[in-house]
Amino acid sequence: MNIKKEKNSLLEDIKRLKQDKQALEVDLEKVKKERDQAKDQIAYATGEKLYEIKILEETHKQEISRLQKRLQWFAENQELLDKDAVRLKEANEEIEKLKLEVEKLKAESGNPSIQQKIRLKEKATDAKKIQDLERQVKEMEGILKRRYPNSLPALILAASAAGDTVDRNTVEFMEKRIKKLEADLEGKDEEAKKSLRTMEQQFQKMKIQYEQRLDEQEQLLACKLKEASQSQHDSSSRVKALEKDLDDLKEAHQITVRNLEAEVDVLKHQNAELELKKNEKDDKDFQSIEFQVEQAHSKAKLVRLNEELAAKGREIQDLSKTVERLQKERRKMLSNQHSKAREEMTARRVKKDVLHPGKRNANSSGTLEGKLYQPHTFTDSDISEVVQENSRLKNELERLTVERNELKMKSEVAVNQFENSMKRFKEETAAHITSLKASHEREVEKLLCQNAVENSASKVAELNRKIATQEVLIKHFQNQVIELQGKQESLVVSHVREEILQKEIIQQTHQVVETEQNKEIEKWKRLAQLKNRELDKFRTELDSILDVLRELHRQGVVMPVALAEEVNAPEYY
Repeated sequence: MNIKKEKNSLLEDIKRLKQDKQALEVDLEKVKKERDQAKDQIAYATGEKLYEIKILEETHKQEISRLQKRLQWFAENQELLDKDAVRLKEANEEIEKLKLEVEKLKAESGNPSIQQKIRLKEKATDAKKIQDLERQVKEMEGILKRRYPNSLPALILAASAAGDTVDRNTVEFMEKRIKKLEADLEGKDEEAKKSLRTMEQQFQKMKIQYEQRLDEQEQLLACKLKEASQSQHDSSSRVKALEKDLDDLKEAHQITVRNLEAEVDVLKHQNAELELKKNEKDDKDFQSIEFQVEQAHSKAKLVRLNEELAAKGREIQDLSKTVERLQKERRKMLSNQHSKAREEMTARRVKKDVLHPGKRNANSSGTLEGKLYQPHTFTDSDISEVVQENSRLKNELERLTVERNELKMKSEVAVNQFENSMKRFKEETAAHITSLKASHEREVEKLLCQNAVENSASKVAELNRKIATQEVLIKHFQNQVIELQGKQESLVVSHVREEILQKEIIQQTHQVVETEQNKEIEKWKRLAQLKNRELDKFRTELDSILDVLRELHRQGVVMPVALAEEVNAPEYY
């Protein structure tokens, strides 16, 4: 009975221990679930941060690509603008040429009739040919006089001509020298503009390379951040490497910024020198107020010359009309005089025929004999009238020829004056146009230089702003890196704490299991010891019983079979 009770108690203890073990296993599973939840929360938090960082990186990359596209567009637009400016300049030159041709055609088409145009052209060509021939004759005479000076006036003329040639040669040499210097100055200005443009292009190229380098470094930074999130143990060394790269980038960026600022200062200095040169040249050529006054005078002079030209044209037209009218009147007068003379002669012949019909018949019927001289055909009165009429006609003819010559001389003088005034007007207008073109080109160059300086300054300011934004972004990324480092450190600490807690839990569970096992072992040992003690007691009792039985058997006492079997059975127990 005692053994059964002990067995039942031991079974109850085993059940209770199993229940405790199950409860501990449930608690352990709860702790594991809490640990998994904590891990999931940590991973979710890190994933959100990484996702935000990726979004920021993508937005930053998109902004950089947009800015790069805008820069490329600006560079291409600048090239197109240069090409369009060249085309525009050529088109303006062609337009000016066409305008001049149109003005010439208008001036030519302003004449009343085609015949007058042809006559004027023929007169102009004849006058030009005459002037060329006179010039050639004068040049030949001058050459002959220079080669063969045989008189004092020729010597004086040769000496004066030589002096004039020397002066002309010096003037021509100085003019050529001035033109050459102006061409050299324009070439230097163009070279300076080209160098400025090349420096701006190099600046844009370096800027694009720098931004590409920044993109590459940011990509490397993103890759390294991903690797750091994947492998947390090597995060500290990688972050240090990234910080070194950022420091190197900052130093390289500062060096490039210094170089670019130095280049911009050099360009500004060059622009200032060019502006000083152009200002000196402008001061030497014209002052602004005097130039405006001269422009006003030249415009007034141009208007006055146009009016004079129109008046001269009208005078020439009037003179040509009067010449034609006088020629027509002269022809009419001559035709009338001839007709009157013929009528008078016919009337006289009729009278004579009436008075002398025989002579008329003789003249009509005769052959060559009727054409012989007949002294009695005219009277003295008729001869005197014919002589008077002839003298009067001669005087009229001389007077008309004199008038015609005078009109011709006047028209030639007017044409020469008109041609001289036209030449002078053309020369003055050409000189004025050249001066206006030169001043216009100077103003355009000045405006271009100012625009280039302003654009360079604005570009430098824009680049400085972009550099400042890049620095702000770099600082922002550094702050994010520092925050991530702190979070990584906290994650490492939490991971270490979690591992420590897991180890403690495992140790505690092991300790609990060991203690329970030890308790059970001790219980079973105690039970075994108790049983052994009981067995020892039972054996001692059986030994004492056997000894008694042996003594009884030895004494000859017979025991019953059942009792003997009961006595012998414990021996085999």
